[in-house]
Amino acid sequence: MSDDSRTDEATHAAVAGVTDAVLTNGLSPGFGGGRGSKAATGVGAGLDLDVDVDEVEGTVTRVFLAVLQHQEPTRSLLIAQGMKAPLVDHSLDVLGSRGLIRLRPGGAIEVIPPDISLPALALDYERRARETRSAAHELAQVYFQARSASRTPDVGTVRILNSLDEIAAVTAEAVAAGTSQIRTFRSLSPRTRALFASPLHSHEEPSRGVGGNVLDYTTVYDTDVLEIDGALEILEARERGGERFRFTSAVPFSAVIVDEVVAIVDVSAFDSSGFGSAVIRARSMVLALIALSDHLWDLGSPLSIGGVTERRDQLILSLLAAGAPDATIARQAGVSQRTVERRVRALMDQLGAGTRFQAGVQAARRGMV
Repeated sequence: MSDDSRTDEATHAAVAGVTDAVLTNGLSPGFGGGRGSKAATGVGAGLDLDVDVDEVEGTVTRVFLAVLQHQEPTRSLLIAQGMKAPLVDHSLDVLGSRGLIRLRPGGAIEVIPPDISLPALALDYERRARETRSAAHELAQVYFQARSASRTPDVGTVRILNSLDEIAAVTAEAVAAGTSQIRTFRSLSPRTRALFASPLHSHEEPSRGVGGNVLDYTTVYDTDVLEIDGALEILEARERGGERFRFTSAVPFSAVIVDEVVAIVDVSAFDSSGFGSAVIRARSMVLALIALSDHLWDLGSPLSIGGVTERRDQLILSLLAAGAPDATIARQAGVSQRTVERRVRALMDQLGAGTRFQAGVQAARRGMV
């Protein structure tokens, strides 16, 4: 076999692999079952055979590659290549529904150029993925609330978690079983970033425990969290959802503590996969984490965000009191760092403060933040 032939075969195999991954990302509406399962009679438009899902998926890919390679493809041409007519019809319906081809009268097939159709299909997949992710939080709450009343947790245990997804799942389960209070403290960890990346409306939802009761929710954030893009907007949404929060520096890790029953410790700041994080039900450890959370709360400073229309100086003072550096203040206030430095100096003079920290303290004492 010549090198050119081997190259052509390798290229064809690669194209077929990519095409198969794209086209079999969920069959057409009405078609179900995993690989190796049988298609029910009458499933899918024009499909009336008891066939393997693998065969159906493979035919979709074969049909698409075939119509790409012919200048004037038709249904009859595809059937003449040895493909079963019902599978060809089903495949054409799938390709048409995904905007990859148009069916013309008489069996003619118009192929949409792949550099146009495939990016559009990818955008549709991305939209569906976003919608699925945005629904995950709400559906998890429904799931865990429905099961929390009948479950008896294993008291006195420590269970190691393996991933960020597992941290999110057990946190949702613990909150759904809560009765009165959630204490949290958060470092700038991958889990915190993932939380802040959730859709804005999910932050506005109050945290509900057993029976749908709204739980008291307090959080101490590390000031580095303010570096996350859109942090103030997200914090405003969380405030609308009932969360009260303060800021301090050097929060070493993150934890969510529900009542005095369970704590979820997030160490993804040290291992970005989330491995090594833990669900803790041992009462002495839970009480120790509560003591740490309360201590961080006493050290923290409130952040008066009140909306993006608040006076600039009040926002600067609030961030200053929270210990944020000038670069963070500038980004959140929407001004240059030089402007922040100028205003900080002026505010220090106005407050009679010798240091930035003193300015924050004086502003808090005077009720300016």
